Amino acid sequence: MGISLNSVANGVKNVTSATLATGQPNWSYIPSAAKQTKTQTEFITEIKELARNAATVTNKANKDSIDRQLLQLRAEYLSDVSPDRKSLYQSAKNAIQKSSNTNPKCRGIGELSLLDFLEQADGRGNLAEKQFALAGGGTLTCPILSTGGYGAVIECQGAKVLMNTGNGWSYEMTPAELAKKNEFYKIYWNEYRTVKGNNELSELPDYLEERSIFDRKA
Repeated sequence: MGISLNSVANGVKNVTSATLATGQPNWSYIPSAAKQTKTQTEFITEIKELARNAATVTNKANKDSIDRQLLQLRAEYLSDVSPDRKSLYQSAKNAIQKSSNTNPKCRGIGELSLLDFLEQADGRGNLAEKQFALAGGGTLTCPILSTGGYGAVIECQGAKVLMNTGNGWSYEMTPAELAKKNEFYKIYWNEYRTVKGNNELSELPDYLEERSIFDRKA
């Protein structure tokens, strides 16, 4: 199964894209509310280990692997302050299905992405003029894409916490997530600089914010 992953800077709010080939969000890289299963000490140990590996790696394939591991660990680290993106996504699917009266026959609801439902809803009224209230306090809007059809934007806690406007699923971080992200990278870069022995690396961009798209099998 192919995965497309892209992390870029977007003004003040960090935006990360992660989409499975099926059209579903890739929850390995997208933080969603969950109870922490690791202690802070365990997180710090793993973050520092990745920083040490990144500081010494020379092989591009290994470097890309570290990049992905770092994003996965970051998603896990943020999860205790994250909105419940998984539930919001499912609520959005249910809202569109109910609104359009769709009755998919080829695949079950669990196999359909939200964009599948939006595609089936095309021609059943202008979804771009509607706003759907979601369980958990979120809202769904469906902008018309320049390429045709509808996209999806889920907003909650003052941020676009999940969206797909033609370039795959991405998300903005909430203020709480941004603070937690800064905490995460402070640990990471302190260890990275220690290994590199370069005190001039005091102001660095987030590790993946300027990286290009990753593709891998999963």
